[in-house]
Amino acid sequence: MEEDDPIVQEIPVYLSQALAQHLYLYQYPMRPANREWKDIKVTNASIKPNNQIVRLEMGLDTYSDKYCPSKAEQIALNTDGAQESRYIKDKEKEKAQYFRSGMMDKIVYESSTPCTEIQHYAVAILQDKELHCTPIKGIVQMRPSYSYYDKQDKRKQDKNKAENSDDEEKEPEAQQVTVKFARPETEVAKKAREKSYETISQRVATEPWYDGLWKHPDSDHADLERLKLFSSTSSDGSTLTLKAGEYIRTLVPAPPADEADTAPTKSLSLQDQIREILINAKMLTFSELRSLCGSGTGLSSNSGVSETALLAALGGAACCVRGLWTPRSGDLYTRAAPAPPPLMCAARDHVLYLFTQHSYVERRKIAAAVRLPPQQVLEILQSVAKFNPKTGWELLLPPDTAFEAKYPEVMQRQNLYLEARQRQFNEMLIGESVPKRQRKKSQRDSTSSDTMLSPKPRNNSVSEEDSDRKRHKNKSATGTGKRTRNISSSSAHDT
Repeated sequence: MEEDDPIVQEIPVYLSQALAQHLYLYQYPMRPANREWKDIKVTNASIKPNNQIVRLEMGLDTYSDKYCPSKAEQIALNTDGAQESRYIKDKEKEKAQYFRSGMMDKIVYESSTPCTEIQHYAVAILQDKELHCTPIKGIVQMRPSYSYYDKQDKRKQDKNKAENSDDEEKEPEAQQVTVKFARPETEVAKKAREKSYETISQRVATEPWYDGLWKHPDSDHADLERLKLFSSTSSDGSTLTLKAGEYIRTLVPAPPADEADTAPTKSLSLQDQIREILINAKMLTFSELRSLCGSGTGLSSNSGVSETALLAALGGAACCVRGLWTPRSGDLYTRAAPAPPPLMCAARDHVLYLFTQHSYVERRKIAAAVRLPPQQVLEILQSVAKFNPKTGWELLLPPDTAFEAKYPEVMQRQNLYLEARQRQFNEMLIGESVPKRQRKKSQRDSTSSDTMLSPKPRNNSVSEEDSDRKRHKNKSATGTGKRTRNISSSSAHDT
């Protein structure tokens, strides 16, 4: 770039270290680039962590017009031999089979390491005029593996040996034996032997395979992992605006005046300040939070905080609900309590998601959904909401519609995070307990916790008084007898 070249646009660059030790770049040189991976089904994944070798088994579409079943059965027969009866099977022999279904229904990809110098490579993602870079741990190339041909050759050799063993054994002829003594190995020879192809192949072959867990790119787990590609640091490139002396002093701090003096205490970063402020205040607007961080009324004076730096720090320290910022659940529940911290975090994230869909929520329905004691449910609600006798539980502050209109990208990212946490909450409840038998469904109308798992968007929630009024009106109209209602301690406390 020359000095006369104009600056078209300045884009801040952030460095994320969340996945730096676990991020690998996969290359598929033998697969056409125009073929997508959405319809590919990975049936099994294995890995050798020491040698960084990955093995993926991808299923074939056996119902395709281009698939030949007879050829697939012939390949499986040559590889594994004749299949046993489906009623009498040896489990150990079945595990050793390459094609367990009796036909070639998969393609195996194994990796190789094409590049060892990976310190200059990174994965970058550009969003909201910000470039987030994550260093990679390694690069692997996935190529099709035809190891079943080796198994076919081995079967032929074993078959030939079995046929030759049936012949009469001949008396072995006398052979001359030569005894050799090994010389002591030098360091140079030892290093050369360790780098030889035979030694490396033996080391790779002796390492066992470990089963891996494959997640679809559209799953909730993959969405949460992709969010780690965004940096949560509060650096906004302010070091570029420093003077020469200040920049050098930042890189090389001044030595202490006295070696016996204790080291000065480090001031908290902007992200730690935000976390502490929100834990104490429970919920704040963006303007209030910026004034606390910029005026020096927080934990340390940090005047002149820009909106870009504050938004970058908020992304890793807080959650946004209707334009209001509140601390993340993992920062609130870190110690053991009457309820496990993971369950408390999941329940609080469930409540935050409900407030993105409703203006008011009911404590009774939340208690039925999260399955926690009433005291813990009350603690979760009081951390983000207040009780209104006329409508129900509502947010501590009115929604910040100005922030929602000004930063739609930030709101979209926060909503995606809460939706992913809500789907994990649903999966946790579904797998928590499976009933042994199902009771016959009652004909009477009842409110279940399933309605809280995936709430429908609406403006206002129905309060408990309205629901009781409607229930009483239906009873008087139909005349189907009386129905008593037990008032729990949680509802009595709310009223």
